Amino acid sequence: MTCMRFSLILLFVLSGASFGSCDDDVRDRDLESDADADSDSDGDSDSDTDTGPSGPIEQDCSDCPAVGITMDNMLCAIDICSTDLVVSNTYASPTTSPVDGTYEAVAHFGDGSNDLAPKLNGSYALMATGPATGTEHNEDVGGNSGTDPYANDEYADTLTYNEMEWTLDLIAPEQAHGFSFKYVFFSEEYDDFISTQFNDKFYVFIEAASTNGGEKSILNFTDCREPDVYHDFVCAAGQTGCNEGEKYCYIAINSALSDCCWFNDCPDPQTPTDITGTGYECAMDQLSDGAATGSSTGWLMTSWPINPGETLTLTFHIHDTGDGVLDSEVILDSFQFLYDFTVPETSPIE
Repeated sequence: MTCMRFSLILLFVLSGASFGSCDDDVRDRDLESDADADSDSDGDSDSDTDTGPSGPIEQDCSDCPAVGITMDNMLCAIDICSTDLVVSNTYASPTTSPVDGTYEAVAHFGDGSNDLAPKLNGSYALMATGPATGTEHNEDVGGNSGTDPYANDEYADTLTYNEMEWTLDLIAPEQAHGFSFKYVFFSEEYDDFISTQFNDKFYVFIEAASTNGGEKSILNFTDCREPDVYHDFVCAAGQTGCNEGEKYCYIAINSALSDCCWFNDCPDPQTPTDITGTGYECAMDQLSDGAATGSSTGWLMTSWPINPGETLTLTFHIHDTGDGVLDSEVILDSFQFLYDFTVPETSPIE
């Protein structure tokens, strides 16, 4: 009997059976139920998880004058409508080129039926290395020259022209963990000058403690069309928003995020963005036909992380490279601070 009792006890132990009373079993089940209930953060037993608000932090733009040529118009056009977010708002040329007429807040660029309808609140801002209006670009304007400290080493001494900068000192909302904005880059340099020094660029600089320790950094870059022929930089260890060792291009005609006009017989055919009426429409060969033509990136969105309540400086910069004749332009729209942590990224959108 002793051996049998011992065997039974051993069997119970190995099987994980409890020697407690029925009351103990009930109490254990009650504790498990309580733990399950507590894991539902709002206590409503629906097994969800409350993470707070998500998406864009809404701003009231109903009384914001979003069309015109003032800097307040420009702010409203990109949907920054809360004055308590803005410390300063300035537009200038680093090379002291004339800035009059190179920016404007408009309701639409080009033909009303093209693909350039505003993404938010019915208007957007234009910046250009020549005239910027809602009508067709048809005049090239020269300006003072400079150099680009961010140029590829091979082209570091190439002169730049018509440098224009719009600089915003902002205070992120206390609940913001990121921001995003949408844009289209146009250039008359497409497609004749791909992988050459004639490479007009659109930079967006950020200066914020949360990005590279406050160092002035370019946050809009993508893959290159021909990375082994032309690239702007190789991602360094610890650099934000890129993969170490890979080659990248800033937003320009060399960016892979560009609507192909005729370059390399346009591999990977795609439906280009309709930019009719802008003056940057595609033609087969600008050099032979003499027409002022080009192409665009189509709509892009750049997203970037930020710390809640952080002070940051954003600079939208556009310039001609190698000549001051063939212009470039950019639409800027839908700048929004975001509740969510944001992965640094530049990507195409519809």
